[in-house]
Amino acid sequence: MRAVCLSSATEGTKLDLATVGANARRATEDSTAVAYLEAPDPRAARFTHPILETAEIPWIASSSGKAAMANLLRLIEASGSDSLRQSIRDDLNQP
Repeated sequence: MRAVCLSSATEGTKLDLATVGANARRATEDSTAVAYLEAPDPRAARFTHPILETAEIPWIASSSGKAAMANLLRLIEASGSDSLRQSIRDDLNQP
């Protein structure tokens, strides 16, 4: 298992929508991706969630990267499904 850190989509309070979309699309292009960790920003979520939903990639929003990763690792450990991605989506109650 490996984590891939993507480019920050914010600079101060400014949100770069091109980077937001590029990051979400990069996750969809990785067949081994089991989740997408993001900062809780409704402006970004409006663009990333539809992209992630299409690829059935769950997301975890947290202001703490450490907390988000701990949550993801807990979900992976508790997974009982053949599909890790689907198990995480189910546990997070995402469409």
